[in-house]
Amino acid sequence: MILKLKSQLLLITTASVFVLASFTAPYTKMFGKTYKKGQDFFCCKNNQLVIHHYYTVHFLWLEVSNGYTEETVGKIKPEECNISCD
Repeated sequence: MILKLKSQLLLITTASVFVLASFTAPYTKMFGKTYKKGQDFFCCKNNQLVIHHYYTVHFLWLEVSNGYTEETVGKIKPEECNISCD
């Protein structure tokens, strides 16, 4: 009897956690990659303008990794480039 009650309580608790997570995930940084525009920067690489987008990866509201992704915007003249990428 007590074993059955414990298993039902565990099942209800687990289901409640999954329901709560499914409702809160779209509105919070619970899972996935999030881009932070305030930490992006531009530079020139091989006569092309490159944007470095800063991102963080979250799992259960914890930040597990971060970094930059590169996006090439277009070609520019060498004299127009004042910041070069390393």
